[in-house]
Amino acid sequence: MRLIAHRGFAATAPENTIGAVRAAAERADAVEFDVRRCGSGELVVVHDETIDRVTDGSGPVAGVTLAELTDYPVLESDERIPTLADMLAALPPSVEVNLELKEPGIAADVLAVLEDAAVDNRVVATSFLVDELRAIRERDPDRPIGLLASRHLETPVTTAVELDCDVLGASRWRCLATGIVPRAKAVGLEVHAWTVERRSMATLLGRRGVDCVSADRPIAV
Repeated sequence: MRLIAHRGFAATAPENTIGAVRAAAERADAVEFDVRRCGSGELVVVHDETIDRVTDGSGPVAGVTLAELTDYPVLESDERIPTLADMLAALPPSVEVNLELKEPGIAADVLAVLEDAAVDNRVVATSFLVDELRAIRERDPDRPIGLLASRHLETPVTTAVELDCDVLGASRWRCLATGIVPRAKAVGLEVHAWTVERRSMATLLGRRGVDCVSADRPIAV
């Protein structure tokens, strides 16, 4: 069982920031962060469609330039919303990365940034967006990809196989209450479960065959 720091342990640090990810890398096997495009075209690391919740600014990320984003501290810290390039440059070399594509149309640019960064870390491109994963796979056959199964996706294992995924992610309850884990393991998929708050839940998921659990704070797994 491995531990993924969700947004860099969002409950204990300013989420999706360089400082959070660096600190989380000391306590987790992998770090997870979210990528979307800002108003001036750069790829930035932020979860929400707007900056309202994580900064004292307002408006959609897609309508705010990178220069404007740097004016806003994240969750009253000294951190700022980073570019994907800056986040990759700051990664400790040993930590695995789950990079979630949050919006359509960014797959090619994500791959370009990854190529320029030339990091040694294992970077798994994940998404709920099937078309983005398909675009990643078409452009980079060797890139690990992971399908995140929304509650509306009725055939997650079949879809993941069709996309040639390496990873299938699902909610902890879906992992426990359905047959998704054994079906995924039977076809060689690595299974990730989100979001876990207690060691007891991580232990139970591990017994069911889950490989990694995502958490908002450090837990022993």
